[in-house]
Amino acid sequence: MTPGIRALIVLSVLLAAGVAFFRLPVRAEYRRHGRLRLGIGLAEWIVALSIFASPYLFNPRCWPLVWCCPASGPAWSRVVGLSLIAVGALLSFGSMTRLGLRRSTGLQVGVIIDRGPYRWTRNPQVLFGMAMILGVVCLWPSALALGWLLVSLAIFDAMVRTEEEHLARVHGDAYRDYCRRVPRYLGRIGSR
Repeated sequence: MTPGIRALIVLSVLLAAGVAFFRLPVRAEYRRHGRLRLGIGLAEWIVALSIFASPYLFNPRCWPLVWCCPASGPAWSRVVGLSLIAVGALLSFGSMTRLGLRRSTGLQVGVIIDRGPYRWTRNPQVLFGMAMILGVVCLWPSALALGWLLVSLAIFDAMVRTEEEHLARVHGDAYRDYCRRVPRYLGRIGSR
């Protein structure tokens, strides 16, 4: 089996499993317990790590060491790619820190945070995590890298929509008002 076929199969399985995971057991867990328990929270991390580890299937083996691995795209894509990775990592993990690890992973439900990056986007971790993925795609562009980007978008969107359904149930009108004021991702794209 060629590496491309293997990567395509893995991405297809990841897409199906990731979307199904967030729409079925995660949704059921939120409805049953009002939060995620540790087992489902850990499984959520495994799904996220699987997404971020997917480039091992199609990128050069040195790709995690971005600074010493030659990019395959044009020269400008190295600058853009590295910038997106750096800014995405800083802002994604910074947003997660601001919200708190337990709340970021659904293990704890608290008040609605609408300060910092949460006044511009309801999902800064996802938005900036996708910036990191886009950065890797810019460094080593290929059809498989684009597939990885699209699979990641679909899985993270399933996660976000499941979380939003839960937050609307928990916070009611206050959350719906927040959703009217602040877009799901960026600008008015994907707001409602």
